[in-house]
Amino acid sequence: MDKYLNKYLQEREKMDEQYSAPKYRKLKFAAISVLAVGIIILLCIAFDVQSIPPKAMLIMQGCAGLNAIIFVVLVTIITYRANKEHINNRINNRSS
Repeated sequence: MDKYLNKYLQEREKMDEQYSAPKYRKLKFAAISVLAVGIIILLCIAFDVQSIPPKAMLIMQGCAGLNAIIFVVLVTIITYRANKEHINNRINNRSS
């Protein structure tokens, strides 16, 4: 059992290294900034409910929703690229 746990932890460390690679940092920062902008918009809506006109509120809610969609797309891209690289490295190491 301990053997499998160690193997799992080693694989997890390799994945963590790949996710923190410099080529993914720009995407991570973009995803975090998009999320932050969406949260700021939602907080503005929450605290200024009485003073915001209905059309402006709808536009702000739409922008917050678009930010959420963009965040999900960016995180999906990061996950796909890192997992693809990890799988390719495992296949190349087995064939060598």
